[in-house]
Amino acid sequence: MLRVATSFIYDRNIFQMQRNQREVVSTQQQVASGRKMVTPADDPVRSARSLELQQSQLVNRQFLENLGYAQDVLRLTDSRLSEMTSTLQYMRDKFIQAGNAALTPSDRAAIAEDLRAQLRNLVALGNSQDGVGNYLFAGYKNDQPPLVFGDHDGNPLTADRYYYRGDANVKQMKVGETVLVDVTFPGSAPSTVGGLFGADQSTFVPSPPNPPPTVYPEATFLNDLYNAIESLDPNGTPYAPVHGPTFGAQAVDRMIAALQEATAKVGSQLAQLDGIAQLNRALDEDYTRARSRIEDTDYHEALSRLAQQQMVLQAAQQSFVKVSNLSLFNYL
Repeated sequence: MLRVATSFIYDRNIFQMQRNQREVVSTQQQVASGRKMVTPADDPVRSARSLELQQSQLVNRQFLENLGYAQDVLRLTDSRLSEMTSTLQYMRDKFIQAGNAALTPSDRAAIAEDLRAQLRNLVALGNSQDGVGNYLFAGYKNDQPPLVFGDHDGNPLTADRYYYRGDANVKQMKVGETVLVDVTFPGSAPSTVGGLFGADQSTFVPSPPNPPPTVYPEATFLNDLYNAIESLDPNGTPYAPVHGPTFGAQAVDRMIAALQEATAKVGSQLAQLDGIAQLNRALDEDYTRARSRIEDTDYHEALSRLAQQQMVLQAAQQSFVKVSNLSLFNYL
């Protein structure tokens, strides 16, 4: 005959009740927290997959943040380019008006003064900054406005000119695993007259510890406009006298061509970013749904399971009470 010790019965019942109690507590925690896995130990495989999805979603959201910044900068750039183009078109009309042979010297002087004001406005637009203080048209350099009128080479014999203190670098923003977009348009080209302001970056000569001083590239487009305006004014001081109306209209056309090229590129990049943004937002939603399936509690299933576990625990407790009261003395 197999004999079962009373202590074995007690230990077996206590173990079963403790296990049932742990299951009830675990399900209660899932219901209270809304998460299937309160700790990674609850399901190591699902926890690892959840962590992987979380990290991928964080990277994607960083791309979305970068993309938003790139869109903001490009929209602001597009606005400034449009304003500069409008200013130049106004200046072109004034240069053509100044070609009227019937104008008096005072009339031409008045037109020249208006054009000087427009040129100053053009320079102010060229020194535009974004919302965090970075210059839009200075390349990598953000410590000072890129466009200045004055001594560009430290030579007192050289007339003051508009010059460019930025560089020819283009800032890029990463908006995808393999996608980089240009977010700035410098005022110079690396080795020729170019960029938005017609500056040749190869003419830049940094200052050594001792003189001679730094030599900055000239902003050719602006200097051509300046020369044309001063040639219009009977009392002006041009670098070299030219036929102001003709030279001015040609200078305007050269700068407008550079601005239109940049405007077209901005429009293309904004369209590209809109498409990428839609894909990244859809991907973020996919990550959210995938994580929800792994992490979030199914309340209908969890509450049903909790009710069943509580019923099992209650039955085990009642059974233990009855078994623990059994004794041979009750039958003697």
